[in-house]
Amino acid sequence: MGDKNQKSFICTDCFRLKRCKEPLASWLFFSIAIIAVISLRAVNIFIDFNPLIAKTLWYVGVTGFLVFFIYKFHHHNILHRELNKTNLVEKLLSKEKLSEHDYEVLGTILCSLSSKKDKINYFLIFFFSAVALIIAIYADFFKR
Repeated sequence: MGDKNQKSFICTDCFRLKRCKEPLASWLFFSIAIIAVISLRAVNIFIDFNPLIAKTLWYVGVTGFLVFFIYKFHHHNILHRELNKTNLVEKLLSKEKLSEHDYEVLGTILCSLSSKKDKINYFLIFFFSAVALIIAIYADFFKR
């Protein structure tokens, strides 16, 4: 693998600077995911008041998740390919000496696991799902 591609696996962040410096693209796709979460959870709120808005929210949400998960899938495939190329798992299990690139790949994987964006995304999915569930229960069983 050439130097240019290896640079993309350098983790410049969490352990040294106390925060990950993530590319702008990851923030863009994170924003798309947040919009998708809110849109899909808002469908139930608008379904009775304005079906056109509800349908639009559904399309925005599903399209947003499609785009976001294509991005995540691509990112995970790159890491998986590097794991296969470096035999990193086998090296770690056999306590074999790691190369500089092995450390960079391992650092990238560990940094991606400590992503603040993923934690925020999971929280917002939970939060807006709970709000949507409460509103749906209220509208279906308690609203007169």
